[in-house]
Amino acid sequence: MVDTIPFKRLILRVVLRHVSPMVIRLISVSDQTQLPDFHDVFRAVLGWSGDLGYIIRVHGQEFNSFRRKTRSKALFEFQLHRQEKFLYVCDTLHMWEWDVRVLDIQDGVEGDDAPLCVSGRGAAPPEFCGGPTGYRLMLKRQREGAAMSDPVRLEFGIHILAQACPDEPTDRWDLLRSVLKEGFQSIDQRLQELGPLQPDRFNLQEANARLRQLAQGRRWWS
Repeated sequence: MVDTIPFKRLILRVVLRHVSPMVIRLISVSDQTQLPDFHDVFRAVLGWSGDLGYIIRVHGQEFNSFRRKTRSKALFEFQLHRQEKFLYVCDTLHMWEWDVRVLDIQDGVEGDDAPLCVSGRGAAPPEFCGGPTGYRLMLKRQREGAAMSDPVRLEFGIHILAQACPDEPTDRWDLLRSVLKEGFQSIDQRLQELGPLQPDRFNLQEANARLRQLAQGRRWWS
């Protein structure tokens, strides 16, 4: 007979920083969940398939996917309390920063330790769009179209900068024009590959279907 470990369910509200409209997920996980598994669960909720590592900062300490000693930590070891917060960085290249707050701590039911997405708001950004800044620029480009890169407006801005910095060589402003042109081309390419964006879309059934798919073959999920 295998002894079962009593556990608590953590009800977590996870909010993405530096993005509008807001992206929120409410998830329920066992406090026995280890950090790599928590990372996998949350990426499944978002529908992200890549893995560029994670960072968790809690109680003045940092735990990440690059140090073996911290990878073995489980959520219960942090002794979290209701309304306590910690920072979770999902994807250490694009630095998607999520504020995680403990809304509630409930007694776990034996045999029912599966993670669950309870509710949510807003679409998860495309995973590899350049982080929050890249996502904001994509949304603005989609919303404003060609007006965002209006040549008259851009030249007026460069003219103002040139007046404010009269000692700068002329080729500096030519370089800026080239950088802006390439930047808009990059945004347009991302929109073509990943768009159209639907920033307000969230589907609870799809999120939990991805969690069930993740569960297959996972020993930590009954």
